[in-house]
Amino acid sequence: MIPDLIRGPLYFLNEERIEEISIFLMGVTVFLILMKNEYKLSIQKKEKENDQKKIKQAVADLVESYSYIGEVNRKMDILMSIALGLSDKSALNKDREKDIYLSILSAANFLMKANCSFLRFIDSDTSKNLKEIRLEKKKNPVKNEELLAMKNGINLKECSGCLVISSPQKIHSIKSYLIISGYDEEEKSNSKNIEILKVFASQALFLYSYLSLEKENGRK
Repeated sequence: MIPDLIRGPLYFLNEERIEEISIFLMGVTVFLILMKNEYKLSIQKKEKENDQKKIKQAVADLVESYSYIGEVNRKMDILMSIALGLSDKSALNKDREKDIYLSILSAANFLMKANCSFLRFIDSDTSKNLKEIRLEKKKNPVKNEELLAMKNGINLKECSGCLVISSPQKIHSIKSYLIISGYDEEEKSNSKNIEILKVFASQALFLYSYLSLEKENGRK
């Protein structure tokens, strides 16, 4: 189109030179337009990639949230089922005693993602081991001396590679200890898990003391 548009010299420029300059300017203009469009496309591509990353992160967060909610609900179900089982005193007897202890140990294993758990009841005055329940036939590596060395007000301790949670209170000088081995470190750092385990230890102590008292009254 340039030869048709330009038909003669302009000032000091001849016709051929004007055509060359016009073609050059048109080429530069087209190049700049293409570069601008390319830049817009690259920006849109980056925005799309960022949006996809945000969507993936949102989905991951949503899945994690649902997983957390499900886990919390499961923990609450466990806690409530054990609490409700202990609230009905008419159902508390020697036949059910071991089942309740085992349910506490199973719940402790679930909370801490542990391999094995133990319940031990110790008379702090005599250092005598009154009773021990285990979920599996494994040897408990923690000695009574280590448990009794726990100071008042300290209900959490690591002994012989195990996590020990003691009942916050004593009943007639008796204290219960929940001993967990092969646990998950992340679950240990969850303060809510530890509080639930303290409740389990207290419930176990209550059950043991209640049935011991019932046994003594039966003898009388």
